[in-house]
Amino acid sequence: MKEVRGRTVWVIERRVSGAVKAIALDALTEEDALAELVLFDRDPASYRTKKQTVLLAAEQAERAAADAVVLTPELHKEFIEHARKEGLNKEYVEHILGNYLSHWGVALNGRDMREVTLLELRKMLKGWKTAEHHRIVALKSFASWLREEGKLHRSNDPTLDLLVPQAKPEKSVRVKGYAMSEVEAVYAEVPSQLLRDTLCLRAKASMHDTEIARVARGEAVLREVDDPCGIKGTVTFFHKRGDDHVVSLDAQAFAAALRLQARKRPLTRAPALLMLKRAANRLREKCETPEEREKIRVIAPGEIRHSFSNWASDYGVLVRPTKQGLPVEEVAAVMGHRSTKTTRTFYKRVLVPPMIQLPLNLIHPEDPPIASRTADLNDSNEKSVA
Repeated sequence: MKEVRGRTVWVIERRVSGAVKAIALDALTEEDALAELVLFDRDPASYRTKKQTVLLAAEQAERAAADAVVLTPELHKEFIEHARKEGLNKEYVEHILGNYLSHWGVALNGRDMREVTLLELRKMLKGWKTAEHHRIVALKSFASWLREEGKLHRSNDPTLDLLVPQAKPEKSVRVKGYAMSEVEAVYAEVPSQLLRDTLCLRAKASMHDTEIARVARGEAVLREVDDPCGIKGTVTFFHKRGDDHVVSLDAQAFAAALRLQARKRPLTRAPALLMLKRAANRLREKCETPEEREKIRVIAPGEIRHSFSNWASDYGVLVRPTKQGLPVEEVAAVMGHRSTKTTRTFYKRVLVPPMIQLPLNLIHPEDPPIASRTADLNDSNEKSVA
């Protein structure tokens, strides 16, 4: 006990590891001081006075707050910018990562993700009645990016064991696809050349929406072939993993691809659906009976890919380039590769793959004539694209 400025201060003085320690206590009574002495003797190295304990807790709380991983609008925006730079589909970024991740931000309500449990995430999911798959994908994508940035450690990531539900094949839920006559009828009723070109690439080349968008943005390479077998040209899509995907096109589809590329931007979903609904209505007006009108469906562009699979299986004819070349197995054998995977991955590049030809007649009176040469076609594009 010492007197400091007229006030009694209790001090612990002990020799620890050869050094004398003098610790001023913030105890008010001898009883409190003796209790602190017991704590000190129990573990001198980690002993802290009450005041030191409070200050340490405040510092730890401040550091934890600074390191907190919170789904704020600013961090959400940073993640969206990263996704765009990665070249992800614009609609996927805005709809899945943007929309559903904002819902998570509201549900988490400023909580540190490191303190959220898997059980809590599952309870939040039960609060939403739809889009469980997309919501989980959005949150896990965000958490994965946080780990890459060093902002979240795997040991504190509650999304690691949040499993994405396996999607059921849509063909097991409902029948998808159309008859060729349905697509032909709608094609003949669509006034927009841009929409007709989009339908043509979907129906004849089974292109994804993202692939058509890449053609329009100039992110795919179009090459004229003029092979006697009927392959007019090819379109090549390059992937980040190092390989590429080449699709062979007939004259009509290749002309459609050139027009799309000249336009430099794809058709967006909303106007496409509106024009397809109007086309279906015009077809219904031409029907003579209610039964015929009920059979007219509004074509969903995304389902044409399913239609292509059915058409190819039932009516497709495989058209091979005139210069067929050798099978990859024989090329691998000559090069001494034990597996064709090595040949395909590092050496072989298909310049003109086979094409599936369908008895599909996409005819519209306003379609530009199909030019025999690319140069002639480019000249006519200036008049038809607008």
